[in-house]
Amino acid sequence: MTPTKGGAGLCALLLLLLLAVAGCSTSSQRSRYLGEIEPSSLTNLTAYLNGTNLQLRIPLRGKAAFAHAHWPAAVGEGAAPGGYQHAFAQLTFDPPSHAERAAAVKPGNQVAVRDARHWQELVQGIFQALVPAEAGHGVILLVEMREMVVYRDAAGKLGVAALADKPAAVTVDRTYNDTDFSRSAITLLTRGVNAISPGEAHYLFVTGEEPAFVLIDTSRNLIVFLSYPRDPETEPFAVPGWFAVRAFNSLFLKSLVATAVKNPVTLVSRGLWHLGNSGAAALQAGADAPAEPPPPVAGGPAMDLAAWEQRLDHLVSGRRFKGRVDYFIDGERFFPALVQAIEDARESVDVQVFIFDNDDYAVKIADQLKRRSATVRVRVLLDAMGSLFAGNKDGHSPVPAGFDPPADMVAYLEAGAKAHARSASNPWLTADHRKCLIFDGRRAFIGGMNLGREYRYEWHDLMLGLSGPVVGRLEKDFHEAWVHAGPFGDYGYAWVSLFSRLHPRKLEVPEAFDIRPLRTGTGLVDIYRAQLEAIQRARRYIYLENAYFSDDTMLRELIRARRRGVDVRMVMATENDQAIMRTSSQVRANRMLENGIRVYAYPGMTHVKAAIYDGWACVGSANMDKLSLRVSQELDVAYSDPTAVDRLRRELFEADFQKSRELRGPVELEWFDFFLKALADQL
Repeated sequence: MTPTKGGAGLCALLLLLLLAVAGCSTSSQRSRYLGEIEPSSLTNLTAYLNGTNLQLRIPLRGKAAFAHAHWPAAVGEGAAPGGYQHAFAQLTFDPPSHAERAAAVKPGNQVAVRDARHWQELVQGIFQALVPAEAGHGVILLVEMREMVVYRDAAGKLGVAALADKPAAVTVDRTYNDTDFSRSAITLLTRGVNAISPGEAHYLFVTGEEPAFVLIDTSRNLIVFLSYPRDPETEPFAVPGWFAVRAFNSLFLKSLVATAVKNPVTLVSRGLWHLGNSGAAALQAGADAPAEPPPPVAGGPAMDLAAWEQRLDHLVSGRRFKGRVDYFIDGERFFPALVQAIEDARESVDVQVFIFDNDDYAVKIADQLKRRSATVRVRVLLDAMGSLFAGNKDGHSPVPAGFDPPADMVAYLEAGAKAHARSASNPWLTADHRKCLIFDGRRAFIGGMNLGREYRYEWHDLMLGLSGPVVGRLEKDFHEAWVHAGPFGDYGYAWVSLFSRLHPRKLEVPEAFDIRPLRTGTGLVDIYRAQLEAIQRARRYIYLENAYFSDDTMLRELIRARRRGVDVRMVMATENDQAIMRTSSQVRANRMLENGIRVYAYPGMTHVKAAIYDGWACVGSANMDKLSLRVSQELDVAYSDPTAVDRLRRELFEADFQKSRELRGPVELEWFDFFLKALADQL
């Protein structure tokens, strides 16, 4: 379950509203199955809401089936006046415990259930208010990369069409973007709900679509989209056999057997490096205990950035290149820019990601790449393990009914197209976690986002847009990674490293400044080394945001910085896609709080990997855990240009401090959480 203030919630709301106003219905197997549990009379369907738990009693094939769903308590807290937060939850037929059922199924917890007719009427009311009353007039919706027109025909009846198919006689009176539509739709939705049954706070609508139900809680400004439960008889959950075969092929045959042949140096060196760093992480576990209350935050001079950059010239292997950066915060800003960059490419598109998912949004990007491969060179490099396991995991936001995900994205990208795709193998479960997308060797994106629905709609994340000579350096790195993943492996990599004539392009851009690429790889810990010393040198402030924090050496240095009077702040995720890392972060959050470090819980999942140390920024793909800092292949960039760093501070950190809930006391933990923390130290 992933909560969000926009993105996925807006997407689901738009989809449901348009389906309803157009009078469409899905024909998926799950919709037909739900026809059995959506009687024309809802007298036998009851719903109970207890905090963040919803239980439904559903008549199914002559007997009662109990479905239930849960979402985090943080969702619904602190919503702006007049604004709504959104959550997605998967209903399941797994029976709740007797205590859970007893706590929920009480008269005071019963929710008013409204059928699909009420939902249709509610939606019709929204569009009746949005669309001009005059026949032949309409509005354009430019929302979630969809371009549609909603209009009144000659008889005054509402209609929906793609913008390209807009009836010629329709006059458009207004265009709604994401923000405009969300604000207007939510206001009208709330007004319509209150008109149905004044005084009630909770409503459950049966939609007849996917999501199957919409829970509206006006007391907490919360909308929860509830997906269909799996049919316990026809859709039992199981790991598909093909996935087990592909996992064996990827993690054993390809990553060990095939790698031993074409990448023998990589196999041995990564194994030894991984083993050595596992021991080092275990020996460095634990953080300083608080010796005394932390001092007040000092306001003295920051570290000398010019001297720091000169120090980095000797501390790390990455040298400085000229360039500029732009910030793309969240999928709603990054992915439209990505789609446009793919369209604008004239020579080449090089895509390197950890995960190229197989959901409907990733397939849209894949289809665009395949189409462009007819006129430009397209190369896609993905991590085999990351893409395999992500492709077998259900997302939280709804996908189109009947969508059939491709089993293998490498094969899908190359089928019927001139695109070239490769997957990087994973010897000893190491990974290539880099995200780097390059267009014509002149423009690049790097950061935390992979390709898939989570990054487009659900998670908070950051990508940097880069231009200038620094892109040429990234282009050379991509070429080497591409050859390394190819049929000649280490041998091809050695050849291009020694004899390649590919040199960074001289691409001058105005107002350029120094940008330093930093890497993690076998025998290379530049990202870790640079940030550790930056913590040690900082004198005024340290701002960090990361979903996966498990390095105790870095934690000790942060505590020592706070004891020097440095203002240290950390933004962590309220929800995390990896439970063990969430527990690890909570254990370390308590240690931070004990030592005066300010900790902010971001509502939902933040996948951002960014830090500022006294005006020196470090942003990219690396988490603050052992794998990213010591073992996996990672790419960050660092810079100290005052204007660029100030924008990052204002647009990302200060905005996220406002959105987040600052922790005022320790998180409650159990003894088992400390055991999980020890396991997380090795991740």
